[in-house]
Amino acid sequence: MSEAGGSTYAMGRTSAETARLDVQDTLYGGFTEYLLRVAGLREGMRVLDVGCGTGGVSLAAARIVGPRGRVVGVDMNPEVLETARANAAAAAAENISFEHHMLPDVELAEPVDALVGRLILMHLEDPVAVVKELTRSVRPGGLVTFQEINISRARAIPDVPLVTTCREWICAAQREAGSNPDMGEQLAQVLRSAGLAHPEVAVAVPTGGADSPAMSLIAETVRSLLPLIERGGVADARTVDVETLHSRLSHACEQAQAIVCLSELVAAWGRLD
Repeated sequence: MSEAGGSTYAMGRTSAETARLDVQDTLYGGFTEYLLRVAGLREGMRVLDVGCGTGGVSLAAARIVGPRGRVVGVDMNPEVLETARANAAAAAAENISFEHHMLPDVELAEPVDALVGRLILMHLEDPVAVVKELTRSVRPGGLVTFQEINISRARAIPDVPLVTTCREWICAAQREAGSNPDMGEQLAQVLRSAGLAHPEVAVAVPTGGADSPAMSLIAETVRSLLPLIERGGVADARTVDVETLHSRLSHACEQAQAIVCLSELVAAWGRLD
């Protein structure tokens, strides 16, 4: 379904999807914070986090900019913003606020020093146009950095066929929704086309074994995408058997003594002229 800003968000708005986002941040949060620092986020900055979801990226940015800085997280889903506010309150993060906006229509009282976003561009029909419009909220010389994934790079070492099958289901479902499962590899070009002349790039890869949250993330991603998996004719609910998928993944990885490399997290960044 396409929403304002040309969004093709495939994952739905269920409570299970909100919980999945929190698991995702458990696995990717540390890498996100590291990549934000590498990109140039610094103490005292004012930051706009677009597509903030449950607030994981906003919290990471808030830790970096400190009490002299400020983070505004925006999302098109008002319900998930309530979870973001609760997460910020639990972390005693007083330098964050959250607002409901439909991308790219974000109006701020004053320009920010940095525009950030994680796993948002993959769901947009025209990410270049959206980034270009969002940069209007950034001061001259300000930082623009996004983080996206390459789902097709996810794998188990040694190979675990069920992990490979889940990856194929997830990629197919994202394509069925009109999303790009490998936006990470296109991220630098998106920023370049949006007006950032020389973007830099870094990559991080979360990993996990049979007893790690990685099993939950894979299984719950399949759960959120199951309607699209079925709609695209990739597999039916009986074949997927989502209620047992987590345990089957854990068992298969334990039997193979495998480590799962999750989707690559690619960061690209540049500064406005």
